[in-house]
Amino acid sequence: MAKRENLPPTSIEQALKIAARFDIAEPIKVRDFTCKGNINKDTFLILAGPQHRRQEYLLQLLNPEVFTRPQAVMDAMYCCIQAQEKALSQGILGQDDEWEPIRLIHTKAGGRYLQLLSRGKFRCWRMMRKISNVCCYKNLRRVPDASQRLRIAEQAGRGLALFGILTAGIDATTIACPLPGYRDTRLYYDQLMSVLAGCRTGQEAKAFLPAGSEVRASTERHFLVHIPLREYKRRLTDPQVRPLIELALEEKHFALTLQEELQQGKLKKVVIHGDTKLENFLFSSISGKVKALVDLDTVMAHTWLSDWGDLARSLVNTAGETERDPDKIEIDLEILKALAQGFLGSARFLDSYEVGLMPEAVQIMALELGVRFLADYLRGDTYFKISPGQPPDLNKTRAMVQFALFRKLRTKAVDARRCIEQASN
Repeated sequence: MAKRENLPPTSIEQALKIAARFDIAEPIKVRDFTCKGNINKDTFLILAGPQHRRQEYLLQLLNPEVFTRPQAVMDAMYCCIQAQEKALSQGILGQDDEWEPIRLIHTKAGGRYLQLLSRGKFRCWRMMRKISNVCCYKNLRRVPDASQRLRIAEQAGRGLALFGILTAGIDATTIACPLPGYRDTRLYYDQLMSVLAGCRTGQEAKAFLPAGSEVRASTERHFLVHIPLREYKRRLTDPQVRPLIELALEEKHFALTLQEELQQGKLKKVVIHGDTKLENFLFSSISGKVKALVDLDTVMAHTWLSDWGDLARSLVNTAGETERDPDKIEIDLEILKALAQGFLGSARFLDSYEVGLMPEAVQIMALELGVRFLADYLRGDTYFKISPGQPPDLNKTRAMVQFALFRKLRTKAVDARRCIEQASN
């Protein structure tokens, strides 16, 4: 089992030295990038060149604790960028579209990324051109105007469709999964079952562990309980947690729908983004049109329904993902309809059988995420780590929200299907 690392953050001075190894103009200035995500914490804004010709870039370290196969991540990212550029050069989109792919900056030695040896291991640094004149949104709840929320949702749906069109030329079988075990619903359930059994060693969890050595090495610690027995029992017998466990187990067959149909060939594998939260979409600050889908660390082969379901799951929840009162979770069907209109109004290469699963895909992704949060809370928050200042039961709250969202989506299934059918006409 791989040992966890606690690397100190990169200083501005260190970042300046690293930035200088990329093919950018001088002088170079470095600032901390305040809009960094939750995973790659070492992200810096780079200002390069003289004042009148200054260019902005982002310098980023792939988190070595999360991305244990950085070359696979970067290869998939590069392939995705190339496919978008090629499709755009062929005029596959309309003249009114403003799509702009990420652009990687090569090192001065000609590499697509920079590997630096630190503590006996290579760290992967990359630099990207910062896309200009754009804005992004953490979530729709921060947008006060209802009509603007609908426009953003529609453009996000359109952005997901455009991403699919531009990457359709990639042979999905050539894309290796950047995170072994990611988007594997059966593996998430196996982790939950192992934790429910109280497994604390690899030997105890043997019956639940994946057969593949690479996936096992990357995920084994998440099959094990890492908290004292007394705390584990307290969490396991929590009256708010028991109904979540029961619901997760009752709905296991349904949760595995997409994965099983992929394996049976009923759904086709395509290149997906893998993390379609709203803040990964960039919108033109001038026209409001979707301009890019960034954060390409989880590009992989899967069904597009998982990207759709994850985006819709996150947008239709009016209360947010950390609401402590599950009764406040509601479904915004107008947002769902706008999202579906944006997606289905632009998407190509869709199979009618797959389109028919769009309502279920939203439920499945809420359920899958609920299972992940639940297992993580029970084993001791090893994956979705709790930061200083955050409540210690945050992952329990997150799990409760996703299961409540699943229940609400289930009760609104007929209305959700109608929204999607209306959007497809």
